[in-house]
Amino acid sequence: MEFSPIDIPPARWPPADVPTWLEERLRSRYDAVLATHPDFASRLNVHLPDAWTAFSQVYGTDATAAEWFVRALDAAVEGLRARPASLRRSDRRRGATPDWFQTPEQVGLMCYVDRFAGTLDGMRDKIPYLKELGVTYLHLMPLLQTREGRDDGGYAVQDYRAVDPALGTMDDLRALAHDLHDEGILLALDFVMNHTAAEHAWAQAARNGDDRCRDFYLTYEDRTVPDQFEQTVPEVFPDFAPGNFTYAEALDRWVWTSFYDFQWDLNYGNPALFVQMLREMMVQANVGADVLRLDAVPFLWKERGTNCRNRPECHWILQAYRALMHVAAPGVLFKSEAITTPNEIVRYLGTGGYEGKECDVAYNATLMSHLWHALASENTQLLQRALTTLPPTPDSATWLNYVRCHDDIGWGLADDDVRAVGQDPTDTRRFCADFYAGDRPDSYAEGYRFQVDEATGEARTSGTTAALTGLQQALVEGDEHDVDRALRRTLLLHSVVFAARGMPLLYAGDEIGQFNDYGYLTDDERAADNRWVHRPPMDWDRAALRHERGRVEQRLFDGLRRLAETRKTLDALHSGAQQRILQTDNDRTFLFERMHRDDRLLVAANFSSAAQAVSLNTLPAVWQDTAYTSVLHDRPAVFSSGRLVLPPYGCLWLQPRNHDSEGATTTLPTPVELKVCTEWGEQVYLCGTLTALGAGAPHKALGPLSADNYPRWETTIDAPEHTYFEFWWLKKRDGQVVDRSPHRYAMRAGNETAWQLGTHL
Repeated sequence: MEFSPIDIPPARWPPADVPTWLEERLRSRYDAVLATHPDFASRLNVHLPDAWTAFSQVYGTDATAAEWFVRALDAAVEGLRARPASLRRSDRRRGATPDWFQTPEQVGLMCYVDRFAGTLDGMRDKIPYLKELGVTYLHLMPLLQTREGRDDGGYAVQDYRAVDPALGTMDDLRALAHDLHDEGILLALDFVMNHTAAEHAWAQAARNGDDRCRDFYLTYEDRTVPDQFEQTVPEVFPDFAPGNFTYAEALDRWVWTSFYDFQWDLNYGNPALFVQMLREMMVQANVGADVLRLDAVPFLWKERGTNCRNRPECHWILQAYRALMHVAAPGVLFKSEAITTPNEIVRYLGTGGYEGKECDVAYNATLMSHLWHALASENTQLLQRALTTLPPTPDSATWLNYVRCHDDIGWGLADDDVRAVGQDPTDTRRFCADFYAGDRPDSYAEGYRFQVDEATGEARTSGTTAALTGLQQALVEGDEHDVDRALRRTLLLHSVVFAARGMPLLYAGDEIGQFNDYGYLTDDERAADNRWVHRPPMDWDRAALRHERGRVEQRLFDGLRRLAETRKTLDALHSGAQQRILQTDNDRTFLFERMHRDDRLLVAANFSSAAQAVSLNTLPAVWQDTAYTSVLHDRPAVFSSGRLVLPPYGCLWLQPRNHDSEGATTTLPTPVELKVCTEWGEQVYLCGTLTALGAGAPHKALGPLSADNYPRWETTIDAPEHTYFEFWWLKKRDGQVVDRSPHRYAMRAGNETAWQLGTHL
């Protein structure tokens, strides 16, 4: 419906209390809505002041700004009136439980519709697969109609109200959203905020002389102003899209194009554009999107003399949209796509008194990049430092934690953090790029550099998870030992991501270990962008192997499914839980605890290729007992040495054990085999933390071991079930110790593998 103009007399403007003045006059304007939507009055009362405050920070407080503000409210009300009844019911349910999206049940997956299932109808057929994996949140990459030819992976939107015809129709999207909701799965869609395709109807109208539409974009009659901006504004893609401006011949003007020459930046200094984009946003919300991923939000505001990133106006614009969306569709979440410094990222979640008033979800790029650094360096000092110094997350918001996404890995390691751990920032970022490009002798990765800085050697990284963790190389070369280690690396990263504060997000195909895809090299429109190497089409033949015991696909799929299933049982993994990074005596390990209500969880991760141990007495008192419950394996875990023992690339989720439930101890025969060379007359004994191994006393050591397969010495220990124990060998001659092993070893009762503990211990 169209609302008549509102009379705001400039001579008597502004009143002392603008929101109250507006609300009193708008009640009669929205009579019909108030009568049919009982929640509308309270929403307007609560959110109108926030909407006005944010809007007026950008567009002013004069009568003209107030008129545009009312038009924005009209657009929100139009969206509310068009909102399907099922979505309005969902809004009310979510309003009654504000933390509905922060519960540990949430597990996400992202994919391209065409590469995962072909079409939107095909996506409906894949819902059982999503349910099997434990997915409750599905992010579909850009699926709206884009320009012909190069389209920046779908981010060059030609029509916000039409689906890419190759994928289906808006009705198909509605049907998919309905089916997902029936199965308890949220739908996240991209809303490209910063720009449209140069072929969008607004841009076409601008070319044809429509001044209103021309003012939707940032255009300049000559190079004077663009040249001033270029002095301080960095290039996004200097390799294949240099500069920030493109000459549009039909306009005879220079157009701001932050990303590619076919993507025209929108002019958020124009309130008419603000209102129109709210209308487009409401269309996606009413199709059934539960989450709008707001693309490129740091770029929304341009100001001369700055880098035109993360300006205060970006936050005011988002806060105004957030308040207006609360009026129209409060069950819809905003997810910011702001891959920037840690201090900047958290601002998009609303800080400094604006908690709950900006975005609800943000990508945790800090965790992602530092996990990959820790894996390559086998050192967690920088990871611990970065997460310890990360600004507090508002209780009203949550992180989206991920190992990788469709984009490259940017090495956003803060200089101050890097220097604090005794490293050089440039050298550290270059190390990461080199390691994951496979250009270091100790590297197992087969990734690629993206956007190399020729001056410093720094670069971002492309590649699938399987390629970067060494799984691709190991499977091609057929080395089972390397395959096992690569799987451990992959599951280690995800184990941390699934336990950290926020919602975990998988990239489709990683759950079956898909390789790099080189098909993009034969596509002229994609060949220059190696990010397509990690966006492979879903291999459903490999996915079918997830049910074959022992297959890589089965081990990965079941490992990730176990993480999802276990996560959903742990109140400590609620996004509102406290999280504390624990400092230990071993910088190859990463430990943190989560606490919510009466539930606690200790996450202990080993980023080293060697087994590691952490002294329990370095942990908070509640974790200094030797007996726990290993919740991922649903069994007790007892550490007989007073140290947590972590296998190579291992990760344990531990909870305090209820000793009242302990029964009689069962022992398990545990074979031990060690290679030890001896002199004539020497024999090998085992000493260790178990009573059967002398409880550390050399004169009570077990032995001598059997040397039937010399130089391998063998024995079998009856070890208490669920116990992790440490041991070392002794050489004895005539009952006297003449030598001992330079390393400690560790095992779990009943296991057949002994791990050599890291030498730095």
